[in-house]
Amino acid sequence: MIRTIVVVLCVVMGSTGAWAQAPTYAYSDSQLWWSEVECHVEDGLVRKGNNWMGKVEYTVRGGKIFMGLSSFSSDLAYTLRDGKLSIGDSFFTDAISYSMVENRIYVGDSSFLLDLAYTISPDGRNRGVVCVYKGNSISSFDVVAYLQGEPSQAEIFALLLTMGLL
Repeated sequence: MIRTIVVVLCVVMGSTGAWAQAPTYAYSDSQLWWSEVECHVEDGLVRKGNNWMGKVEYTVRGGKIFMGLSSFSSDLAYTLRDGKLSIGDSFFTDAISYSMVENRIYVGDSSFLLDLAYTISPDGRNRGVVCVYKGNSISSFDVVAYLQGEPSQAEIFALLLTMGLL
């Protein structure tokens, strides 16, 4: 009886996302102080600040990024397909705002070096932290954001949008 209850709870909690991915915090400074978190994503909600009281800027559901606390199709801001971030639900190539190829973010539907906006690389000093660098650089002087956690591609785009970097 108890074994059956445990199995049922495991299935229900797994299917409802109760064991969701850990939060990811975005910083603009290498100190990674809790009080200086610019925004964070937890359970698909991208909020300003470091706690649940911050304003919800975006909601991430799969490869879709919605404005505010919503998952209605009318609030769809971006869709991520094959590493390409498109405006709304458009399939046209001119609606592609950014492309992510091998941990590099390019402007538009491109992978040319001149269109490179950011390079994403693990931080050598802090375990579990990735750095977002300007352009093709990996110099500590060119870091624009530190992401502490393991965000998905859609969450990376949503965090960078919230920080005003995209």
